[in-house]
Amino acid sequence: MIIDDYAYNNKLSKVNPNKKFAIGMIFLILSLINPYRFISVLIISIMSIAIVGIAKIQLKDYIHFIKIPLVFLIISIIMILINFSQNKESLLYSIKIGSLYIGVSQVSVDSSLHLFFRTLSCLTCIYFVMLTTPFNQLIFILKKLHLPDIFLEISMLMYRFIFIFVEEVADIRKSQELRFGYINIKNGYNSFGLLVNMLFQRMMIRYDEMSIALDMKLYDGTFHIVEDETYV
Repeated sequence: MIIDDYAYNNKLSKVNPNKKFAIGMIFLILSLINPYRFISVLIISIMSIAIVGIAKIQLKDYIHFIKIPLVFLIISIIMILINFSQNKESLLYSIKIGSLYIGVSQVSVDSSLHLFFRTLSCLTCIYFVMLTTPFNQLIFILKKLHLPDIFLEISMLMYRFIFIFVEEVADIRKSQELRFGYINIKNGYNSFGLLVNMLFQRMMIRYDEMSIALDMKLYDGTFHIVEDETYV
């Protein structure tokens, strides 16, 4: 979990989390409401400089984080960019298929560019908060915002189970690879089916273990979070 590792070890990890969260949310709201592309580009630049230049996140890792949602964003933009029309004149570029023209219009180009830069600026704001603020600090900020306890509880349990899930998948897959489980396509499909089956069983066992651990600590349904005095 590289993101979590960076959150605890970046150069801004000791900075007041309330300020980091506030900066990220202000720029995020600005990204959502602004109608101008140059403002979105400016926000992307500011957040990227803060993440890479100030927090000292590796540029290659930052680009990798951005690429993951970027694939889905590009697919969505292509869907918006393509238009179907019976009038060729309304399209900048088009090809004719049957009685319809398929192409792009000036409106779809403008909309796609605006969506691209707006979404990218929102992503950089979210990554700024994620990569510079440890999860326990984020939970305390959400608690101060008076979010329901059930929401915080679910968030913490999901966060914990992400690590359990990744750990179990890595262990099972490594064991399978040592036994040449993915040496060809047929074995690969077989091994993947076994992985899913074993993963379900192992996750249930880990859940029972975690429940026992919480019961031993007199867990009453509420996680008691204490703010670091450094940030008070």
